[in-house]
Amino acid sequence: MESDDELIAIVSMECRVPQAANVEEFWQKLVNGESAVRDLADPEVASAGVPAEQRSRPDYVKRAGVLEGVAEFDSAYFGYSPREADVLDVQQRLMLESSVSLLERANIDPQRTEQRIGVFAGSAMSTYLFGALRRRDLVESLGEMVVRHGNDKDFLATRISYKLNLRGPSVNVQTACSTGLVAVHSAVQSLLLNECDAAIAGAAHVRVPQESGYRHQVGGVLSPDGVCRPFDSGANGTLFTNGLGLVLLKRLRDAIADGDEVHAVIAGSAVNNDGAQKVSFTAPSVSGQVGVLSDALQVSGAKQTDISYIEAHGTGTALGDPIEIEAIKQAYGLDGTPCGIGSLKGNFGHLNIAAGIIGLIKAALVLKHRYVPPTINVGEINPGLELDGSRYFVTTEGQPLDGDTETWAGVSAFGMGGTNGHVVLKSFEQAPAEPAAPADGPSILTFSARSEEALKGQAAALAQHLATHPDGSLAEYAYTLREGRTRHPHRASLAAIDRTEAVARLKAGRYHRGAEAEPDEIAFVFAGQGTQRQAMGAVLAANDEHFARRLDEATAAVNEHTDFDVTTYLRPDSELDGIDTSVAQPLLFAVEHALATALIDSGVQPRYVFGHSLGEIVAATVAGVFDLESAAELVATRARLMGRCETGAMLAADRLEPFADLLDDTSLVVAATNSVQQYVLSGTHEAIDTAAARAAEAGAHHQRLATSHAFHSPLMRQAAADFLEFLKPRDLRAPAIPLVSNITGRLLTEYEARSPHYWADHLLRTVDFAESVRTLRESGVSRFIEIGPGRSMSNLVRAGFGPDAAPALQLAQALGEREHEDESFADAVALGWATDCGVPLEKYATAPRMTSLPTYAFERHVHWVEPTLGFAADDHAAEPAAPARPGASRTAESVATGSHDGDGTTGTPADDSLDLDEPTAEIRRVVEQIFAGFLGDAAAADDRGFFELGGNSLMAIQLINKLRETFELDFSVRDFYEKSSVSSTTDVIRALLTEEPARV
Repeated sequence: MESDDELIAIVSMECRVPQAANVEEFWQKLVNGESAVRDLADPEVASAGVPAEQRSRPDYVKRAGVLEGVAEFDSAYFGYSPREADVLDVQQRLMLESSVSLLERANIDPQRTEQRIGVFAGSAMSTYLFGALRRRDLVESLGEMVVRHGNDKDFLATRISYKLNLRGPSVNVQTACSTGLVAVHSAVQSLLLNECDAAIAGAAHVRVPQESGYRHQVGGVLSPDGVCRPFDSGANGTLFTNGLGLVLLKRLRDAIADGDEVHAVIAGSAVNNDGAQKVSFTAPSVSGQVGVLSDALQVSGAKQTDISYIEAHGTGTALGDPIEIEAIKQAYGLDGTPCGIGSLKGNFGHLNIAAGIIGLIKAALVLKHRYVPPTINVGEINPGLELDGSRYFVTTEGQPLDGDTETWAGVSAFGMGGTNGHVVLKSFEQAPAEPAAPADGPSILTFSARSEEALKGQAAALAQHLATHPDGSLAEYAYTLREGRTRHPHRASLAAIDRTEAVARLKAGRYHRGAEAEPDEIAFVFAGQGTQRQAMGAVLAANDEHFARRLDEATAAVNEHTDFDVTTYLRPDSELDGIDTSVAQPLLFAVEHALATALIDSGVQPRYVFGHSLGEIVAATVAGVFDLESAAELVATRARLMGRCETGAMLAADRLEPFADLLDDTSLVVAATNSVQQYVLSGTHEAIDTAAARAAEAGAHHQRLATSHAFHSPLMRQAAADFLEFLKPRDLRAPAIPLVSNITGRLLTEYEARSPHYWADHLLRTVDFAESVRTLRESGVSRFIEIGPGRSMSNLVRAGFGPDAAPALQLAQALGEREHEDESFADAVALGWATDCGVPLEKYATAPRMTSLPTYAFERHVHWVEPTLGFAADDHAAEPAAPARPGASRTAESVATGSHDGDGTTGTPADDSLDLDEPTAEIRRVVEQIFAGFLGDAAAADDRGFFELGGNSLMAIQLINKLRETFELDFSVRDFYEKSSVSSTTDVIRALLTEEPARV
């Protein structure tokens, strides 16, 4: 890729490997030089289904790299029933979850993005299927197609695209051990052809049961001690482990424009195949590897000497390592700057299908951190690599990358069967992000999940991240959560001024909740007289232009009907007379009307409104019974008329029993029933003095209220009469928003709303606030926003719900404590968003860029079908019997040949025309039978070599080990490769049995 337009950025990475659940843990494991391969205890191996006679053999290796949690899956997130999840291949489960995490690391919501996102992925053959097929109940209940599709790797990429709503190309890639890297190459080509805007690329390999170990075969690729030693003089094989890796790719110019974090840049990639010019199908080829490395280098535009690190395939095999090093030397040249060569297989084993993609992730991290972790399990460099005098060295110790300039790295993966992949990476130096400016006011954090339990996990993860990143920007967190995360059915939100408060609320569970399946109803509850305070709304007005405009509208309307300027009581330096009702009522009306209309303008729509005394007048205005101008005149008139009445007093008490006689003779009246534990008494000063004494004697909790009059009592008769006359000519309307009546506790009828008598009687009648709350509670309303200063109404609503229903109750105050009015208003908006995620949050969740945040906290449950070990071969298949050694009995130990008819008749009788002596004829009969088990009956009678008859190196290793087991002798791999016909093999075995020279 010679121009920047052709560069591809790696914008996010995700992996799961043994003992590392994510990229960060993977990198730390590498930096620490730790191995993730462990010994298996005999009970573990036994539980995996390995028979005692097999696991007790000296050549059985009890070592494995175990991937944790493969039995667990968040089926609900992806819409799977528990039964269907039970039979879904573990590889596909892990790839689904990891794809979600990958996109979230890149802050992409696949449900809302306009980007075409492709998927290029591969996986190993599903060994999980073997166990599923043995569960006839599952096969019969779900159907064969569901079980087959859930385990067929043909559906891996398309399953990811379907479940995550991805609309780019969706292609399975399968090239054995190079799959992951070839998937990356395919994704790069798709991006360059503009088939997609972003691409997921990677692979998974999970073989179950994981704790089964393996049998070592001399001459095979598997290590005899379960240790992979890349490039070591004692390298004697690898071991296959489990894991997955994914990267998200974008064109570099797009990644920069989107503000993405770029981990590294793919400058060139190439794929080829060895063809037939090699020893066997499974053998590596120097020429093929040289070709793919050279092609990738040419595409990248880099010089040979630019490459300072190569993450090699590095399998730690005696054959593979020297071939790979020779290819590197030929492709990248012997002279120039030093170049380190490493392999992660010492740490994690051979990740098989996923090996190449994990190698790419490691190399990208090397460039990002400018540090090369050590390649472990290397004691002495294999002299056969002939590195002395070249610019190459094995990175046996961790070391920083030299220089501060652009650095380059190569990554190789070679698939059994000859498909080779190579990628050339270069570092990308992003300009340091400018420190985030402090948020201009409160931020609203939003998060969501597929279940209530998962929502708690999201909150915990978010709290942990915020607590451990003290320099993080709350505004960036809010913006990232708003735009970079999928909106799920269960939602949560909160407003906060600073990180410390956000962490405290998240940890305590003090955030607003909502769910698509729940009623989306909010009630606005308007406070009454007595809640007013000095300069209420001043802080919010200073920080919120929209509220300030609404407040100006309301105060202007009120000032038309008062002989004082309401705004003078709203200034920070004002001295508010909290008792004078003629001032308090217009003032509260203006502030509460501005709060409610500003919230509605912000997108928070109440389904119900109600209020306490004066609060009901404001609620009725918001509901449309009165227009603003009429309501302003009404409130000013009401306040003046009430202020002219005879003075009195009011007393709050927790019960009514001590005052029964006073209530009976009407010395006192109940002005308000706020809850079952709070009543307000109203009457003359003398009556209230008597009531206070009674309360003290009875031990009742009580408190005098700071009021000038006995509101909602007969002392308001004259005010009510005059108010009625004022109201009669007014045009009153039916409420457009359901309004709960103070007087009846029920929804206000159209007749009541339009009746002047109702609003005049309102001055005299008891405020039954408790019944109003009960009506809404029984209607399913559990979300309330208090409109007014403080928390008085919230406390009354909470009391009305009682302790049993309180956990479901959600409250917000539109104008809470004086110092935090703007935060309190934002929290009311947050409650609105939790109820309806259509509420716009741009004002409270916007920043110049997104940032890193935890990915989805999956709610995983066990979905598991006990796996079957291997292919469950027929235990009754015929086994060849070894001829007797001279002077010895035949061996009884053998292993099934896997012959096609299983009746012991697959062997071809020795040809009598060969005129062999009886022992030799017996040996040949057994050899023929073994050959027939691998190549078919006709091969036994054909005396061409094993490879001429269609055998390959993998089959050859199996056949050689079968010969060793059957004849109980050390049969040389070299002997077989030189002379591999039935006759030659028979001669070698006869010579070994009789200790005579072989006729070969």
